[in-house]
Amino acid sequence: MSRRMLVLACALALLLTACNEGARPQPSEGAAEIWFAVGVGEDGGPLADGGGAVAPEYRALPDEADPVEERMAALLSGPQSAELRSPFPSGVRLRSWRLEEGVLRLDLSEAYGGLSGVDLTIADYCIVLTLCQVEGVEAVDITVEGETVPYRGRKLMREGDVVLSGGEGEPVTITASLYFLRRSGGLASESREVLVTENDTLATAVMGALMAGPRDQEELYLPLPEGTELLSAAVEAGVCYVNFSRAFTEGAPQSREEAARLLYAVVDTLCSLDQVEAVHLLVEGESLDRYGGVPTRNPLEKNYEMAGEEKPAATSGS
Repeated sequence: MSRRMLVLACALALLLTACNEGARPQPSEGAAEIWFAVGVGEDGGPLADGGGAVAPEYRALPDEADPVEERMAALLSGPQSAELRSPFPSGVRLRSWRLEEGVLRLDLSEAYGGLSGVDLTIADYCIVLTLCQVEGVEAVDITVEGETVPYRGRKLMREGDVVLSGGEGEPVTITASLYFLRRSGGLASESREVLVTENDTLATAVMGALMAGPRDQEELYLPLPEGTELLSAAVEAGVCYVNFSRAFTEGAPQSREEAARLLYAVVDTLCSLDQVEAVHLLVEGESLDRYGGVPTRNPLEKNYEMAGEEKPAATSGS
């Protein structure tokens, strides 16, 4: 996902509620919110007041109807208001769905796979905002013909998982878990609001916050070698390639234990991002065999034990 697409994907998540309802049907008791894309006028501006990218219509749905299937049917039938538009290509249909521990897993037909970039983001969030109203639904996972959409930055999407700023090109704020070394041993995390600008990737923004150090300076610390610079951090197929300047190795901690904790402070921080499953360490663009005695030739996964956290139980695929 490009930097601009990342910012747009975050910004669109909650760029919503400021829309004036205008001529759209007003809510009645028990009505469901069905979210659609806001239409664009001849001047290039949104037809709906407020400047939002998506906005709701209110539909009365049968009490006895399945809430997921009825809402999806309403979404795919398109809006009733002229100022809204359907974000879905022709031919999109719901193939299957299931609700597992708060996650609604939707599988859509092949036509949905033709979406990318901003179009995909808008379509995704129309679905998420519509279906997160259903009791028991906390997050939505969308696949196409059983396969994950390759252009999407995150697998699970929630109604309120991103704090947004304004529109295109403006920075957004996310909540990230940053891992630091604990003076009593192991690692500990700090929850931090991280600003992601148009010039950042999500990974570089989070790494910048980590390298700025902990707020709890008494209990936590980060022994980065002097002169260490972050050259890049990019995610490809679930692996984050984090590239440091030469100073990162030249000033590596002498203790293998200290080096391991520093290394996993980086790994665990990046693995806290939804799209990162493992981290591959680079220095000046080159892979390292070892860092302070720790093998680093292959990508490293999160070290739950070092952080004093319980590793999630493995789930079987469907």
